[in-house]
Amino acid sequence: MKINFINQGIIKYPIAMLDMEIACAKVIKELNECVFIVEHNPLYSAGRSFKKEDFLKDPKFPVYFPKRGGRVTVHSPGQLVVYPVINLRKRNIDISSYIKILENWMINALKELGINPERSDSNVGVWLNGEKIGFIGISVERGIASHGFCVNISNDLSMFDAIVPCGINGVKITSLEKMLDRKFDISSITNVFIKTAPF
Repeated sequence: MKINFINQGIIKYPIAMLDMEIACAKVIKELNECVFIVEHNPLYSAGRSFKKEDFLKDPKFPVYFPKRGGRVTVHSPGQLVVYPVINLRKRNIDISSYIKILENWMINALKELGINPERSDSNVGVWLNGEKIGFIGISVERGIASHGFCVNISNDLSMFDAIVPCGINGVKITSLEKMLDRKFDISSITNVFIKTAPF
């Protein structure tokens, strides 16, 4: 099955959500699957399991409520956001297996970038030395998966101070830049994630 990788750079959140909806409609009609690779201006994304107490203080940036699983997280420039629109039913992939596929994708890409992250037995996402670096929140409707994952590369981590990330109290958040103490060019990071894509 052909996959189109669409690198959109920094894009407004509502436009990205609309692009995904349009892509889902096309995949339902058995047109090509795709993967959107984007960044967003600073915002908070609160999934279907969101609770009011997930905000520790009044947010200084917009809050959106997408149709994805999970609780609240951050998006901001320097964070790589990946939205695969994939036909799970046609590929015979269940949701738990798909989440592991996304975790492995992040792990394999980050290994190529010089760190060795891992999964957690108790929480979804990707971790490094007990600190969270990769986040997953997906939606599956009519067998079509959308939304996806994000990885902290060189984004402002202070935004996480306003929330309980993913509903996990006391969780520490890290980034590739913080762990390796150097700057990264997002375009080169994008190429690594395309290269290591499992589809």
